[in-house]
Formats: sequence, structure tokens, C-alpha cells
Amino acid sequence: MRTWAMDVFDVVNRILELSPCAAVRYRIKRMLKQDVEPELFEEFYNSRWVELLKANQHEDGGFGRFHSRDSKLKQTFPTTELAVDSIRMLDIPRGNPLVDKLCDYMEKLLAGEAVWPDGFEKNRWYRPAQPVFVASKLSAFGSSSKAYMSVFNTWHTILKEAFRDGDYNKDSANRTAKELIGCDIDGSYIDLHSIYLIELFGNMQAELDTELKQNYLKWLHHNGKPVHYTSVILNQGLDNSMSELYRVYLPLSQFSNFRTEFENELHHLLAIRNHEGFWNFGKAFKCQRLSEDWRNPARMSMDHTVMILALFADR
Repeated sequence: MRTWAMDVFDVVNRILELSPCAAVRYRIKRMLKQDVEPELFEEFYNSRWVELLKANQHEDGGFGRFHSRDSKLKQTFPTTELAVDSIRMLDIPRGNPLVDKLCDYMEKLLAGEAVWPDGFEKNRWYRPAQPVFVASKLSAFGSSSKAYMSVFNTWHTILKEAFRDGDYNKDSANRTAKELIGCDIDGSYIDLHSIYLIELFGNMQAELDTELKQNYLKWLHHNGKPVHYTSVILNQGLDNSMSELYRVYLPLSQFSNFRTEFENELHHLLAIRNHEGFWNFGKAFKCQRLSEDWRNPARMSMDHTVMILALFADR
């Protein structure tokens, strides 16, 4: 943890004094890299929000459509992607039926051993995008499957060529993408400014060299473009919607240089805590709930605070 942010974790003791639910206690231990007792994991794994995921998981391990919602169906998790986002915020790793079945399903999708459940859109990017959608979500849990590593290696090559000279070069990005995936990408929803590529590279950041990470995050931070699939423009900092910004900051926080590149924004985030060190963005902040409900403002503050603390945790 960076020295300037050390005191941010002082609030953890105040949270624990409020007798939080198992999900809050579990997330704190995971965030601080402390051992999770089997009894605590069992209580957490049988808590409300995990039970909701288990109840909505299909037999194949997915949650119905993967990327594109079916507007005719009303579902708790309209897509597998959204279920993965929920699991990611709850921080459930491999090693349990919920996640293991899900990862097995995603690995089969990448290997062509399971049928893509959404159909295919009629544009030149969708078929190259489909493996990215799956690999980005699978990357949250890690995978050694050949199909997964093939997707990562392809996009790692595109990223390296795009930043070969330090600054982003769209011609190099497009030329390499055409060679490897059959289409140009600059300006498309699968260019290197897509939330899906940020997730994939963030979760695989140990495979990226230091200079490449620095150049990539600097470009993301300052190019003034919205991150695809979000409304976030990163050089506008906390002027973005907090819900949307958190959606982007969470995968960005996986990069080892995130806290250096976004130091000013994180200072601003620290400055808007209350006097006890809690954050509360109100019900408009659309993050995964940990507590059973938010009728009690203290529970909402606990949940919001734990979620924001994750941005400051060591990787």
C-alpha cells in the first residue's frame, strides 16, 4: 500500500466494530490478504447474494445469454457477463461449484466445445469480439487453457505493436489486428480503449512489461475518449458517474502502476470520505451489495467503503 494511502485502512476496525455480515467480513479478509477461515467462507458462500447467483446459474455453468441481453426476458442476471461482475465484486475465487462450473463453461466457449448463446451481430467486429468478451470475464479467475492463452497472446501482441514506440499508434494497432483477427480495431468497440481489454490486460498485467503498462495506462488516462461500453472519460476524474467510474477503476486497479498513474484522482477520492473514514454515494451507486439490505445507512456505508478500499489494496 502506498504510504500516502496507509491510513485509509484504519476504517476497517470501525467497520468490524459494527458487527457486519459475513460477506463484509469475508471481503475485508480477502482484500487484506488474510486467511479466510472455513467457517467464515461457508457462512459467506451461503449468504444472500451468493445464493442468488447459485439459484440463477444454469446447468451448463452459464447464466443464459453471455453478452447481449434478451429484452423479452426479465432475469436477475440478464447475461453471464453481469453474473461474473457480481462474482468479481464479491471476490469469489475458483475452488467451489459456482465458480468452477462457470469457468469450465467459459473455457468450453473459447474452445468451441459449447455453443455461443447469443447469436452473432452483423458487423465486422462481432466475431473477433466474441472471444474477447469471454476471455475478459474468465481472466478474473485465471485460466491455463490453450484457448484462453491464445486469445490473450493475440491481444498482447496487438497491444505491444500499438505502443511499440511508446505512444499509441493507430496504424500499427490496425495493421496488427488485421493480421491476427481479420479486422481493424481503432475506433471500434473492441479497440484497446474497451472495458473488455482493460479487464483482460488488468487481470493479466503480470505478463505485461513495466514500460508497456505505463504507456497503456497513460494513454487510457489522458486521451479524452470514453471507455467503450461505459460513459467514462478518464481524464475527467470524479466528474464521471461514480457507478460507471468504479466499473472502470476496478479492473484498472489490478495494474501495478494504477495508484501512481491515478494518484491525483485517488487523493480526491480520499478527500470525500466522511470524518470517520467512510464513503457513501447513496443508492445511485450501483455496486454489488454485501449487506442483506441498505435500509440502514450504516450498512450502505460499510458496503461502499469496502468496495472503494479495494482500489487501494496491494496487488
